[in-house]
Amino acid sequence: MSTNKILLYSVAISLIIHLGALSLVSLMEWRGKRHPQQVVTIDLREMFAAREKKALAPKPPAAKPRLKAVQEAKPPASSRKNFREATVDLNSREQRYKPYLKAVREKIEQSWIYPEKAEALREEGTTVIRFSLAATGEVVNAAVIRSSGSPLLDEATLLAVRTPRFAPLPANFQLSRLNIVATFEYRLAP
Repeated sequence: MSTNKILLYSVAISLIIHLGALSLVSLMEWRGKRHPQQVVTIDLREMFAAREKKALAPKPPAAKPRLKAVQEAKPPASSRKNFREATVDLNSREQRYKPYLKAVREKIEQSWIYPEKAEALREEGTTVIRFSLAATGEVVNAAVIRSSGSPLLDEATLLAVRTPRFAPLPANFQLSRLNIVATFEYRLAP
């Protein structure tokens, strides 16, 4: 057997194994076995404020330690001391958020539609988004975390959370912002 044939058979076997593994993973997702989404929230305002203040501040004398210069570049704690936020899943069972999230979910379901063009193209998928509600209930940010693979479905998902008017955050939350992670599944009837 020539070297080319051995190489060709090895590549073909590898492709078959990889396709089988991918099929199993997609079958697990199709059956609804989802892994919980972990969201990391990073606040870049402090970093950029520190850069701006550092650029405006005179350079410290060389005798001062570098740590001291970094501490001086941080914005005062008083500017952020009243800002509090939390991140939850839309289907969270945490009793504190459950009634409010139920109302949010109901409002989203009223405005959520399957785009006609996506339906005509037989597009399906699952979109995971993260949106933020201010204390007033206003949507201040919405972004796709995991795309469905269809721009039409992803845009419909973002529209579904931007359209409704949500109630203000309950006072007992004691939050300035509530970040919500939501999963939208688009499936056509067979």
